[in-house]
Amino acid sequence: MKPGTVIHRRFAVNNTSAKPQTLWLYAAGAEIKKRKFDFLPEQTANELSSWIAFDRPAVTLPPGGERLLKATIRVPQTAWKGERYAVMWAEARAPATKERNVQIHNRVGIRVYLDVGSGGEPPTDFRVDKIWAGRDQAGKPRLEAQVSNIGMRAVDMTGELRLSEGPGGTSAGPFEVTTGVTMAPKDVGQVEVLLDPSLPAGPWKADLELTSGRTTRTASGTVTFPAAVNTTAAVKLSSTAFPSLTALLTTAGALAVAGGGYLIWRRARRTP
Repeated sequence: MKPGTVIHRRFAVNNTSAKPQTLWLYAAGAEIKKRKFDFLPEQTANELSSWIAFDRPAVTLPPGGERLLKATIRVPQTAWKGERYAVMWAEARAPATKERNVQIHNRVGIRVYLDVGSGGEPPTDFRVDKIWAGRDQAGKPRLEAQVSNIGMRAVDMTGELRLSEGPGGTSAGPFEVTTGVTMAPKDVGQVEVLLDPSLPAGPWKADLELTSGRTTRTASGTVTFPAAVNTTAAVKLSSTAFPSLTALLTTAGALAVAGGGYLIWRRARRTP
């Protein structure tokens, strides 16, 4: 979003309990810390949360009820470029009583990733650097991958693993990524896929597909899970699909320079 921009987003809140609930609406700050999208405590604000307003501060819903609400985000004209994070919260509060002197708050929220700048949305890109096959302390085979965020937006890693060409021509999966990470630009993190202990050791052809938003990257290699617990073995990658944004820009720049040089050469030949 450019400075001075205003957007509106509609969302629904649902009461899934068997009694009426009053839900309080507010925005609070967030940050990416230690490769996790981290919520600031309670209603701690930050710059982005101060830009968010709701069409009402609270809503009371009957059992099973739903209400559509609207959030408005106003970016000040003086906002500096860069990405910011916040959460739009809906919170149910159980007041303290004589029998229970602790007040309980239950809340659910929607993450907000907002980048301020001009010239279009910054690119999202990441790559799979390395893959390891291992076995945890309980004997479960697992696959770990190191991922680098080489784009200009934060990424939330989800994905799945497919195994094929295994013993006797067997296939297995897809298995969902069980441990993902949230990474800021230029950050490096790890994802993990835990598998069933009865899975044969291999060798397998492993195809790992990771996704953040609309961006997907894959990596493939031959995997054999070690027999000993708490051990890992590096996997030689046979392919990584989709070139990185940096590579594409470098290639495009090289082609532009080559094309420009060719045109200059053609023009020089024609000039007396």
